Amino acid sequence: MRNFRKTTVLATACCLLMTGCSHTYLGVPGILFDATEQMAEYEEELDDMPAGDIWTWPDTEDHEEEYDWDDDDYETADNDAEPGTVTIMVYMNGSTLETEAGFATTDICEMINAGYSEDVNIVIQTMGTKYWSEKLGIESDRSQTYVVGEDGLELVRDNLGQLDCTKPETLREFVRYCAQEYPASRNILIFWDHGGGPAYGFGWDEFQDDWENLSVDEMVKALNGCGTHFDFIGMDCCIMSCLEVAYPLRNYCDYMILSEDFESCLGWYYTGWLEALYENPSISTYDLGKIIIDDMVSKNEHDKFKGDKSILALVDEGKIEKLWDVWTEFAYANEEALLNTNFSQEMEESGKGEGFSERFRHRDNNSENKVFDLILEGVLDYLEDEYSLDDFYDDGEVYISDYCITDLMGLAHIIDSDKSDRLARAVDRALLYVGATSDNLSLTGISVTLPYNDNDLYNDLVQVLEQCDIDDEYIEWLEKFCNAGSDREGIDWDEWGQGFWSEWGDYQESDIWGEWEDDDSSDDDSSDDDDDYDDDSFSFWGSWGNNEFDFSGIWEDW
Repeated sequence: MRNFRKTTVLATACCLLMTGCSHTYLGVPGILFDATEQMAEYEEELDDMPAGDIWTWPDTEDHEEEYDWDDDDYETADNDAEPGTVTIMVYMNGSTLETEAGFATTDICEMINAGYSEDVNIVIQTMGTKYWSEKLGIESDRSQTYVVGEDGLELVRDNLGQLDCTKPETLREFVRYCAQEYPASRNILIFWDHGGGPAYGFGWDEFQDDWENLSVDEMVKALNGCGTHFDFIGMDCCIMSCLEVAYPLRNYCDYMILSEDFESCLGWYYTGWLEALYENPSISTYDLGKIIIDDMVSKNEHDKFKGDKSILALVDEGKIEKLWDVWTEFAYANEEALLNTNFSQEMEESGKGEGFSERFRHRDNNSENKVFDLILEGVLDYLEDEYSLDDFYDDGEVYISDYCITDLMGLAHIIDSDKSDRLARAVDRALLYVGATSDNLSLTGISVTLPYNDNDLYNDLVQVLEQCDIDDEYIEWLEKFCNAGSDREGIDWDEWGQGFWSEWGDYQESDIWGEWEDDDSSDDDSSDDDDDYDDDSFSFWGSWGNNEFDFSGIWEDW
């Protein structure tokens, strides 16, 4: 199991509590909602509770070796499910998001509010949370499995003990249970909790060490052998829209829905897309993903208290292998340019890659602003007192550059190379639909991780990539970024997206990327199977307006 560095954990703690990694406190006037008094009572209960009396703490020793992966006699679930049936598996680790602010309960309520359909099963496994809100009756001393029924939330498994959501066998058992008990012709898997990119994976289980997480290779390990292929895998988590996440999972789903940036406390809005699915269980994944993305973007765009800069992308997993090949070709050919400029740090320094929005920080001096400033100041003080973050991190802020997130389309646009056109085209093909708030101007939907001057991040990332069968040449190449140096060439970010990227909704029907020449026919790697990239021109976002992006039509020749 990969371990977080101490400083990373503390920095991430601030990110998790303030900017989210699935949900955020930022901008929430009732930042601790009504949990302040409840938590005080809860802590008193913990103080009076005899050790081991109620709480069951999973043994984290031999974390990976408890399960015998070679001795597995699981029989694949029958594939004769009724046509038009859907099972949604929600792997929900409530963690601090629920304990401190009830965000998991809020999203479950959104699922319940969507209604009910006999053709759609929503199965939720609750885990990793020391204090669940009393609103839905979810227990805190053990993990449970629920379904959304006609009368609301129904408990179907109450004998699980306190599961460890960061163990791959926990995920495997949940998927297998859902497939056996709720067979469907269409399956969807949703990860709900904090996210830490390809190096630090998913999950912050409150009953485990801070260093434990469910890594991408462990997701692959868990899903392999389940016999379940997913229509889409969604991650209601921060910074998981990375090529190093999408590529290893390409054999287990047709699509993924992922965020390249930190998510706000709003996260996904579940009511809207579930209503659409209830109405038409055969709705296309494109249309369903569009609703998920548009709803999340719209709510973040218009909620000035809880909203924040957001981006969400629908990724076509069938195009990811091609994108990986094109990326590595581009990367090797442009090694010098990549090493000489820390693109993620340049984004941060330009103000384009900040972990949370500036729109909450510099309002006019009015009463609303004073209330917000008071709340924000209180949260910062709490974090510094509780976690001593001021000793490890500057101002408690977390940035994209801390995870070395580097936007792929940004690289294709900024680096002047004969490989840039191919990379941009490959990104365009892999992203079916992208939505973003008007203040998230630097990201386009999917990134790669380049560990600039960060040996620890590199070492953690390598452990994941090796288990995901990433070739040794690429892993060795990444090591060069650990000593990339501090003298960087500057980037004029004003040039990035000149004429269209600064204003959302003003897209002109003309080709926003200019005239693209055909791929160089002399390139040995760009023949035969690369005809898909030989269009005379292309439009990355398609036609868009009011933060809606429509790719319809551009796939007809794919």
